[in-house]
Amino acid sequence: MVVIAITVLLVLFQAPQLALAQGGQEGHIGLPVDWSTRHIIFTNGASPEVAAKTAQDPRSWINWAQRTAWAFPHQPWAPIFPTTEPKRRIRVDWAMPLGANGGMPLAESPAKYTFSVVSTPSCANDFAVYTIAATPSANQANIVAFNNLYTGSTSSSCPIANQSPVTTDLTQPTFMWSYAAGTAGSALSPTLSLNGTQIVFIESGTQNTLANPAYFDVLTPTAGQGTSATAPKVLAAGASLVRLNYTNSGIAGCGTGTTNSNSSPYIDYASNVAYIGADNGMLYRITGVFGATPAVDYCVTVNAGKLLTSPVYDQVTKQVFVSDGASVYAYTVGASSFTLVRSIAVASTTGDPLILSPILDSTNSLVYVFASADPTNTYSIVSQMNTSLTSQVVADIGPAATGTPYIFDGDFDNSYFTQGPTTGAGTLYACGTQTGASTKPSLYAMSFTSPNGTMNSTPAMSDDAKINGATNPAGFCAPLLEFFDGTNDRLFAGAGALTSANGANLVTEWDINSRITSNTTLPNATATNEWGGTSSFTIDNVSTEDQAASIYFGTLYPASSGTAPACPKGQYCAIKLTQSGLQ
Repeated sequence: MVVIAITVLLVLFQAPQLALAQGGQEGHIGLPVDWSTRHIIFTNGASPEVAAKTAQDPRSWINWAQRTAWAFPHQPWAPIFPTTEPKRRIRVDWAMPLGANGGMPLAESPAKYTFSVVSTPSCANDFAVYTIAATPSANQANIVAFNNLYTGSTSSSCPIANQSPVTTDLTQPTFMWSYAAGTAGSALSPTLSLNGTQIVFIESGTQNTLANPAYFDVLTPTAGQGTSATAPKVLAAGASLVRLNYTNSGIAGCGTGTTNSNSSPYIDYASNVAYIGADNGMLYRITGVFGATPAVDYCVTVNAGKLLTSPVYDQVTKQVFVSDGASVYAYTVGASSFTLVRSIAVASTTGDPLILSPILDSTNSLVYVFASADPTNTYSIVSQMNTSLTSQVVADIGPAATGTPYIFDGDFDNSYFTQGPTTGAGTLYACGTQTGASTKPSLYAMSFTSPNGTMNSTPAMSDDAKINGATNPAGFCAPLLEFFDGTNDRLFAGAGALTSANGANLVTEWDINSRITSNTTLPNATATNEWGGTSSFTIDNVSTEDQAASIYFGTLYPASSGTAPACPKGQYCAIKLTQSGLQ
């Protein structure tokens, strides 16, 4: 009761702040969740000074609302098809085809908008956005959204009267909108405005960079435009789509056009600016993102010709953190320029071992990255740094990856968030490689020591190959995702073979209420036939309603067989599974 009382007080304090940040909309406080939500985290135990600074970042409110939603049960719907099974165990799987030319990109996340954090999930107003790595055309979208999400093959919490548009199909969601926007596919994650009315996404560009460079796009969609991924609305530049040729802005020293392979946009909501990298090794600051006219403010060369990761911005230090694939860099943000604070070498300079953005623990002044090869090309690694980049602890998580050489993000358990690493609590889970099998993924668990929250260099649990299924073929892991629903702390992992239907191609769900200590531990549930493995996951609600507590992702290879609710043959698909049971 004490925890709930404190939580209620925090809601009363923070809700007006979030409503103001969302543009003063009345009647609801929405919850936008996208790739960036997982890349800046906030824990309990902050000093008053740090807490005051992190409160300036709306993501601290989003993080708090998502992690405490269990304390605010909502009035239930009546399911349209009642069932005697426990609500969290009924079948809720759907698969929506995204076309035969490309799906949700590797290691990228769909975005999910929940219309209200204090009322029942909305069939009409809650939606999920998927980018598609395919060239847009009259027959192929590169960005789509679904609503009527809370449907499934055996029951639905979206009665006909609550749907928009109304449909008698209660087993599938609806294409809310579908666009062929611009001229290139998107290999990166979409980012939402706080009020959910606009989406930023990147057209990745082609190798002919002068003719077709990367574009920074701000989309203002309209429901009902486009009926499927293969029947999209074709858009040109105009009122509904603002395209910024940000790598060829005309600003001296900021490039003449290039592609963008690894850098999703990070929005500083408080300033309405974006930070983004490109394949020329430059970091850009873009102003006027939402409700204005986006424009390049200034740029800096981080490492010429290197593919930059997504950046992340820290309200506490006023620094942007980014990687060139081998080192991590910190830049302060000034009125007219970036200033390098420091860089620190983390990974091999061969290839591109560090692909995804740093994860910033803003509360505890810590930065984490995951890489497929250390500087000696010997081990796959997790690195923990302080935000001043003056110290580093490295944990080896198997041999340097070969074959499909990807080591993506891990995630933290609930104890890390509630107690903080400086108490010595919490676990960081990572997917590395197997001992003696550098082409196969395996699960690792890292622990921390007090009073500084230093990560221990020796994993607390090593090499649980059960993450890759019983047949244990070669492949890779998608970024891991943790979620606590008030009762159970769960870890979700996807494993597969990127360019083949012969991999494990599965999603597993693990009980992490206590740390996994044995490398023979099995997952609680498994979903199979996720062709080619999975993109990164996005999670939505804490709810006892049918289909309303789910994870969202995309498949990475066309389905070899199957029909709805499985992924249709020859198609990449957008998938929704339950958080519990993966059914």
